[in-house]
Amino acid sequence: MKNPSLRYLIVIATAALLQYTVVTQFRILGVSADLFLVIAIAAGMIGGAERGAIVGFASGLCLDLMVTTPFGLCAISGLVAGVVAGLLEDATVHSARWLTMAIASIASVAGILSFAVAGTLLGRPDLLSGHLFTILGIVGVASAALVFPALRACRWADPEDSLLRAAAR
Repeated sequence: MKNPSLRYLIVIATAALLQYTVVTQFRILGVSADLFLVIAIAAGMIGGAERGAIVGFASGLCLDLMVTTPFGLCAISGLVAGVVAGLLEDATVHSARWLTMAIASIASVAGILSFAVAGTLLGRPDLLSGHLFTILGIVGVASAALVFPALRACRWADPEDSLLRAAAR
C-alpha cells in the first residue's frame, strides 16, 4: 500500500471514528478537540502547505458531512490550518518539541478563525461571539497536545515526504 491518498483516507476515517466515539466525550466548557483539524495540521507539517491544504480540505469535507453548519466551512477551516502549518513549518528550523506544539496551536487558531469569519459572511453571525475565545484556547491547547500522534499517523500515510522533510518531528 504505497498510495498516500489511500493511506490518508484511512487516517481521516480513523480520525472520524475517534472524534465521534471518544473525543467528543471529553469537553471543557462545551468544547472538544478537533481531530480533523489536527490531521490537517500534521499533514501540512509533514508534507508542506500543499499537502496540508489537500488533506485539510478532504478532512474538512468529511466533517462537513457530519455537522449542520453551512457545507464547506469545515473544508475551508481544514485547508487554512493545513496551509498555515505547512508554511510555519517551512519557515522554521527547529529541534524543540515546544515549537512543534506552538505551530500546531497557531495553525488551529487560524483554522477556527477562518471558520468563524467565513460562517459569519455566510449568514451565521453567532459564530463570532465571546465564546469564540474559549474555543480558540481549548482547541489550540488540544491541537498542541495531539499533534505528535497525528504526525506519526501522517508519517505512516506518506513515508516519502516525511523522509524528505527532516525538520518535522
